[in-house]
Amino acid sequence: MNPLREHVEQLFAGYKQTRQVRELKEEILGNLEAKVADLTAEGTEYGEAVKAAKAGMVSVDGLIEGQMHYDAAKYREELMQTALLYCLIAWIVTIPMRLVGVAGQLSLLLPLIALLLGIIYLIVRGSATGENRRNETWDQAAAERSRKLAWIVWGIFVLVMTASTTALHMGSNIWFGRPLHISGPYQFGVLAANYVWPLVTVIVPLIFNASVRLKYKHGAGAGYVD
Repeated sequence: MNPLREHVEQLFAGYKQTRQVRELKEEILGNLEAKVADLTAEGTEYGEAVKAAKAGMVSVDGLIEGQMHYDAAKYREELMQTALLYCLIAWIVTIPMRLVGVAGQLSLLLPLIALLLGIIYLIVRGSATGENRRNETWDQAAAERSRKLAWIVWGIFVLVMTASTTALHMGSNIWFGRPLHISGPYQFGVLAANYVWPLVTVIVPLIFNASVRLKYKHGAGAGYVD
């Protein structure tokens, strides 16, 4: 491979091959080739000219709009730890709901998810040592859009479940204008649990939120030297 193209490919090795990246690669390659041509025209040997051109372009950080570096190992370790904590809290919240026969499947599913996350956490924790740490890139704009979308979808889900619970338990009373009647604490508990359990799924957008926050936290320059 052309030594200059090989150098350019190495510079962009950690970036997604978007149209912007491909265009920037060709632009930088053209600049390097022009630099080598100028140096050789001045009498510099080709090998030395290539070395000089490479030395003048050692990083493309900051040239690609919206893409940033982060310490992948530390990010994954802390994200798994955060997701595990959220799942355990959500599981604890759903345990009382099982007493009234609500969210039983969710209450059984959450500890299984927590167990899986715990195993993944132990695996990724071992890769966070200094010799295994490496930088990866992320698209800041895309991540922010995903975070906002997660909150929007969760909000729609909660609204739909709230409307569904209202229609199921109180629809006829509201439709016919009859007063609402709750026969006792158990019925109240069932009704309250049906309204509360969808809120437990807030852990999903919270994990998206944590993902973006942790990428900023472990971004290049935040305690990590490549």
